[in-house]
Amino acid sequence: MKVVPLQKKEKVLGKVYGKRRYDLPLNNNENTRFLVILIALMSFLATLGLSGFFTLGAMAERWTSGLKNNLTLEIPAETKEGRLLSAEEMTSLTQAAVSILSSYPAVESHTVMSREDIQKLVEPWLGEGTLSAAAFPLPGLISVKTKPGTERKSLEALTEKIHSAVAGARLDTHESWLRDVLRFTGALQFAATLLLATIALTTIIAVAGAVNARLSVHRADVELLHLMGATDRYISRQFQRHALLLGLAGSAAGVAAGSLGLLAIGWMTGEMDVNLLPQHRLSLPQIISTATTPLIIALLAVMAARQTVLQALAKMP
Repeated sequence: MKVVPLQKKEKVLGKVYGKRRYDLPLNNNENTRFLVILIALMSFLATLGLSGFFTLGAMAERWTSGLKNNLTLEIPAETKEGRLLSAEEMTSLTQAAVSILSSYPAVESHTVMSREDIQKLVEPWLGEGTLSAAAFPLPGLISVKTKPGTERKSLEALTEKIHSAVAGARLDTHESWLRDVLRFTGALQFAATLLLATIALTTIIAVAGAVNARLSVHRADVELLHLMGATDRYISRQFQRHALLLGLAGSAAGVAAGSLGLLAIGWMTGEMDVNLLPQHRLSLPQIISTATTPLIIALLAVMAARQTVLQALAKMP
């Protein structure tokens, strides 16, 4: 009788006519469906969280680039004593401010906003048609763009010059508003990161729990495989393959549902008459990152299954 080494015995385990199969009946369990559903839900949330993370980053970048090196000069229509300025006085003050901006070296360009443009800015708050009367007092606004690399000292000197020529004028650098917005978007991105980390941890714990349960059910079968010469790595690969298939099935379904949900959200926001937030479309790298979510979740499931099985087998006699 020919003796077959243990290594060769391990190679023929799990093969039928050259096709790999399970040596353990891992699929014969109703908890398998529950695990797939749980992974699908986690993948759905991961897709929404990842998309939100990308969208917040793009919004912050757009707001930063849109306000960088841009200032707003406001000339109030009312003096400190409460007297309304006439149209001639507003024109004179605006021309004085423009003269300073035109000669200041740090200013790249400036645009004086017309009364019609100012009306369009304030009508959403006051109502359409409220400012139809020509006598309605409106401040003067000048959009200013500074040269790249302009220092704070230069802006402070410009502010002093304008204040000396135009009493009550305000030069808004948008710095405080932009800082608050970036802090807010950063906090939301941190929350999205915590959500993604929680999803990953939940997936790992769920897979580890399911694997432990299956190991307890098939303890006798695992011991039999040991007696037949199967190593711990070979047995763990049985569970790894099982976790991989479940992870791919659940995560693919979850990502598909999440993508449909994002399309629905995009369609609904596109139908709104008032866009409170700038529209954003995911770039190609971001779409690829979202599409690889099923692979990442499946990999987490495989790693959790491997570590759980190896630790459990190490405790077996």
